[in-house]
Amino acid sequence: MTDAVNVRSLAVADVREVAFLHCRVLDMEFLSRFGPNFMSAYYLAWIDAPGAIAVVATDSGGDVLGALLGATDPARHARAMVHQSGVRLALSLAKSAVARPRLAKDLMVTRGQRYARGLSRLLIARISPRKAPASQSTGTKVGEITHVLVRPEDQGRGVGRALMDAARQQAHSSGVNELVLVTPPDLAARTFYERLGWQSEGTMTSRSGERFLRFRLVIGGEGSKGTDSSN
Repeated sequence: MTDAVNVRSLAVADVREVAFLHCRVLDMEFLSRFGPNFMSAYYLAWIDAPGAIAVVATDSGGDVLGALLGATDPARHARAMVHQSGVRLALSLAKSAVARPRLAKDLMVTRGQRYARGLSRLLIARISPRKAPASQSTGTKVGEITHVLVRPEDQGRGVGRALMDAARQQAHSSGVNELVLVTPPDLAARTFYERLGWQSEGTMTSRSGERFLRFRLVIGGEGSKGTDSSN
């Protein structure tokens, strides 16, 4: 009999193990190449920022099977990460880059200018008076799923489906109308998301030249529940 898959909020105590899993499963991702120490700092910053979607799947013994990151308000969440943890993340990234000079060069070429702008905004924000937050638009509220990872030996147990269901429910409870995500263009990922009701929106290319598929899910429709339990 297969152990049940339990999904709960990602806790600080999970971060180290999930960071190692992230580097193992998403080794093709640029930031993963800076190692589990940096990814641990990244996860801590993520769950500390408001609007985070962060869930972990475990078996009956508490072993981590997979995890998911997202945000109910991606722009607000990103700003909060920079404001609260930007300096700490930059220092962690720099420390990791010292031991990986080739990656450090790639970082400066593909992301250096953008990260420098982000840090400049952070420093300005810290010395300037805060402005009152602008009123929210009454239009569609779009959330985002950024990372979905399942331990390779546990694929096929419904872990991915359980994580996605939990993220959808959290987003719906937060008033999100739609979710978006991007994923590497492999057939297995595409089929998985389509079976869960996600609609393909074509391809995109990241600043570092990586190609991804874009998907969108309307929250609350019958199609958003999906029928697949294989991932």
